[in-house]
Amino acid sequence: MRETWDAAAASDDVDRYVGDPARALSELDSLFQRLGDDPRGGCCVEVGCGPGRMTAHLAGRFDRVIALDVSPGMLATARSAVPAGHVDFLLVGGERLDGVADAVADVLVCYLVLQHLPGRGRVQAYLAEIGRVLAPQGRAFVQLPVLGPGVSPRAWRVLRSAAMPVEARLARRVERRPAYRGYRLTETELATALVATGLVVARRDESDTSPYRFAREVFLRLEKRS
Repeated sequence: MRETWDAAAASDDVDRYVGDPARALSELDSLFQRLGDDPRGGCCVEVGCGPGRMTAHLAGRFDRVIALDVSPGMLATARSAVPAGHVDFLLVGGERLDGVADAVADVLVCYLVLQHLPGRGRVQAYLAEIGRVLAPQGRAFVQLPVLGPGVSPRAWRVLRSAAMPVEARLARRVERRPAYRGYRLTETELATALVATGLVVARRDESDTSPYRFAREVFLRLEKRS
């Protein structure tokens, strides 16, 4: 994961991998609006800050921002782009939100991140970590693709997962690597993972169109189970 995203950070076209920075504010506002909220103040944890595309906008909303990424290259760019004193940038290892204390996040944002994690276990681990760092009354705003129902999507996932190790050995392009192409949970797998983390879906929305093959683009506002 670190090698893949460091390669993306060093690319002349990093926006191709992380999204258009000109759209960051509208995408962030849309995420909150979809999920019926307008959070401000307190501490926000940003999972997967990349080059800081959304970080500056989060810094304008919250008293403290903890921006996390697996890539030192991405973090170096983000630090230069967002020199705000109330923003802390932390390097994480790819399975845990290293260095983030339990129950510290009044708000957590995880956008265009879970779709890239290379395996079911990694996605489940990140969801568990979201549950760990979220404050008792906190809210997590999460976007991810969810595999559609039926045999075809599951068969596609099996074939795709089998092909990715071969593609990773042959391909130099970032977008062909497992840590970019990612993994898609089914609805059942997502529900099971959330139960295990102690999180509940307070609100859910879906995009009318999805950029993900055989999967819906899902937006969740997650809260701690009371």
